Amino acid sequence: MTQHTITDRRTVLTGIATGTAAVTCGCLSGSEITGSETGDSIPGTNDVFEDIFVDGTELVLEFSNDSSIDHVNVIDPSGELFSEQSIAAGVDRTRVEIGLEYEPGEYDVVALEDDEEQTTQSIVIEPDIRISNFRLARNHPEKMFEGASDIDIRTETIVRLENAGSGPDQATRLAFSGEVPRPTPDEYEMSGIYDTDSDIRRESEAVELPPGEGLTVYSQLMPFSESGQNVSCSPDTVEGTFEVVLETAVQDNPILEEYSVSFTGESLSECEIKIEGQP
Repeated sequence: MTQHTITDRRTVLTGIATGTAAVTCGCLSGSEITGSETGDSIPGTNDVFEDIFVDGTELVLEFSNDSSIDHVNVIDPSGELFSEQSIAAGVDRTRVEIGLEYEPGEYDVVALEDDEEQTTQSIVIEPDIRISNFRLARNHPEKMFEGASDIDIRTETIVRLENAGSGPDQATRLAFSGEVPRPTPDEYEMSGIYDTDSDIRRESEAVELPPGEGLTVYSQLMPFSESGQNVSCSPDTVEGTFEVVLETAVQDNPILEEYSVSFTGESLSECEIKIEGQP
């Protein structure tokens, strides 16, 4: 019979920290933070950290005045060393770059002094991207970007995105499927998002979505173009459903929202298009 040795996350942490000091539990302001030994949330701070939170694509560590640590290790959800930093005497804040290629989940921040673990705090770094609002530009021209053309207003859409999570992400592809005049082809590889920061009309490569923030984006795909052949318009009203699909850099699964739509008129060029529940 072969005996197997199982290495858990705690064993990995202890090995990386090269010490077996007591762990102080605590709950710091900002993102979700728990004591790594028990998983309990305790209001307040400890003798090392004043605060741990995510700012943009960085993890910010703030130290208390009484802290004397000289090293910090950040361990990813797989138990691997994500980052290590030396902390000079008197430093009260440092930043760890998270980027947009990180693994979502619980990260452990291990504080060391002379290679002895002083405390470990855990923080969940994970985006939660949502499509919170969707409108047809033709029905809400006043909400379009400055300089939008008549074609933009008649064919494009306005999409409100929210990151309700604790980790950064970026929108990389917007697409439309179902009963819209011009669905997005599967092979289309551009973002489909209008670049509002460009001096020339083009699609953005990606749009950053910081944690706890929202952003309005505009399609650049003409999904409601009258030249589309996928749906028809009738005086008797044609009804259907379509999907707005958003892909991001960090989340594995695309975000999908389904909407009911009606088309009323003689032709798409003279069609009244309404999204259910919207003026």
